[in-house]
Amino acid sequence: MTEHTMRGEPDVDGALDGVRDMAKLKAKVRKLLNQAADREGTAEGDAFYERAFELMAAYGFRERDIDNPDDGADTIHLRVEFDGAYTDMQSLLLLRLADAMHCTGFAHKAYNSTRTPAATIFGLRCHVERVRMLHALLSPVMIAGARHQRCAGWYDTSTVVKRRSFMTGFISSVGERLARAEDDIAAGRGRYALALIDDRERARALQDDFAQREGLELRNARSNRTYDSAAFGYGVHAGSRTDLGQERVGGAKALPF
Repeated sequence: MTEHTMRGEPDVDGALDGVRDMAKLKAKVRKLLNQAADREGTAEGDAFYERAFELMAAYGFRERDIDNPDDGADTIHLRVEFDGAYTDMQSLLLLRLADAMHCTGFAHKAYNSTRTPAATIFGLRCHVERVRMLHALLSPVMIAGARHQRCAGWYDTSTVVKRRSFMTGFISSVGERLARAEDDIAAGRGRYALALIDDRERARALQDDFAQREGLELRNARSNRTYDSAAFGYGVHAGSRTDLGQERVGGAKALPF
């Protein structure tokens, strides 16, 4: 498949051929990401990467049927638990994906710690399901890529700073590209563009109701962290490369998704 045909006008119906449920969507997105990895560094590989996000957007577009709403149009909330290393960065990735896909949410941070055991996201069921699926695919890739960032000596920033900087760059890049894919799908379809704005407002209203009911005070967290610009740039580059289906930074083996 050429770059031209991959990058053409989004074909919602064509992109969803053979996709009838979330499990099939996950398999197809994973296949596209793996194809992108096999053609790493080429225009064709880049096109496969874009197609994976385009398919995610197209699936959400189909499920968000404003003429014939189905179960995917009800608003829900989902608590996602995190374990292992860098739970705060796993949470940040989830919330960035949620924002790109017309949802909202907040992190459950441990007091006086970087540990973030969970996050809760709010939105239409069809959007929340896509957020959860893509987070499951990308989170281990992000962490595996960050592990290649290490302090080079006394003159360098710490390994922890480098790794967090890498993941911050990765999250920024992936979030921007996914949001762009969502916008491209809605472009030229005024009613759906307005529906997506309404979806986000419904998500925020659900979050506000939840916080009031649970007696929660939600606020934006402030950070005084130091960042390593080079590691951040590596993260941005990794997030814009084609190897999101298989982790290949530094020659690592593919992840067993």
